Parts: sequence; structure tokens; C-alpha cells
Amino acid sequence: MDSFLLFIEDNWVSIAGAIIGLIYLFLEYKANVWMWAASIVMAMFYVAIFYKTELYASMSIYIYFFGASIYGWIKWITSNRNTDTGDEIISNTPRRYAPYILSALVATGFLIYLLLITLQLTDNPIYISIGDSLTTSLNIVALWMISRKWAQQWLLLIPANAISSILLFFQGDPLSAILFVIFFVVSILGYRKWRKLTKTNQ
Repeated sequence: MDSFLLFIEDNWVSIAGAIIGLIYLFLEYKANVWMWAASIVMAMFYVAIFYKTELYASMSIYIYFFGASIYGWIKWITSNRNTDTGDEIISNTPRRYAPYILSALVATGFLIYLLLITLQLTDNPIYISIGDSLTTSLNIVALWMISRKWAQQWLLLIPANAISSILLFFQGDPLSAILFVIFFVVSILGYRKWRKLTKTNQ
């Protein structure tokens, strides 16, 4: 019993972050506007988690996530809703945005990596820094896509969650790593769910 309480005491931030993260993921899967409230709280916990594990680029995404969640909440409330039912209208990403999304992913990931290396923000091995930069880039662009209710945002979150899980295992936070495995699985299901919603809206 004492060892269990000690585990809770030592890992309460990761445990709380995991619980809130699961609530957020469920609400996102359901395309429920309250996902943004959960994401604001989740962001605060994951800033602390990624700081502890020295994944500074991933930490920065959750600082960005905090501010962007406020923007996303306002955006979802004020636009692209079914006036009869109040439901969110999920749509496919317009094809004309594809090159811009790809360019944003490459440019953001490269810039973050350069900042980590140039400013010597971390002593992590190069493969950790590359993975950290990549997941951050994927999440930044995906969050922008979520605010526009585009189903294909999940296609960025799927690899982002998989890579984050691997990084967290390497950095010694297995509890958060397991959570991101769950995120990875639900991201696949979420994409299927949102694709169905786009067909319904059509």
C-alpha cells in the first residue's frame, strides 16, 4: 500500500495528465466543442510533463496548445455549425491547402530543430531532438486544422502520437508513453469517425 501511495505521489502529474488527456481525446473523437476546455487543462499538465522529461520542443507545443485551444474554442462556437441541431459540421481538407500544409510541416519542424541545436536547449541524442521537432511540427499544424474542423487533422496526429509514445519511453516516462499509445489507437478510430461525419454532412 505504501509503495502504491508513493507511486501516486511521484507520478501524480502524469496520472492527472493522462486522465484529462483521455477525456480530451474522447471529446475530440465525438467532435464535441467541450474538447477545447479539456485541452486547456491538459496543456498545463503536459507542459510540466515534457519539461520533466526534457522534451522541450514538445513542451513548447503545449504552450502553443494552450493559447490555440482558446482560439479553437471561440472558432468552433462561432462558425461552421448546424443551425438546426447545433452539431459541428466536419469537412474534408480542401485540396488546395495540401502544399501549404506540407510546407508548414517541413518549415516548422526544421526551424524547431535548429532552435534546439543552436540554442543548446537540450543534451538529448540527435534522434530524440529530431523526433521531438517532428512531433511538435505535426501537432502545431494539426491543431490549426482542428480549429477548421477538417477530418484529415487525424492523419497528422496518428504519427505524432506514435512518435511521442516512443520518445517518452526512451525518456523514462512509461505512464505518459502508454497514454500516447492509447492516443495513437484512438487517433485511427477518430479519423474513421470524422470521415463518416464528413459523409453525413455532405
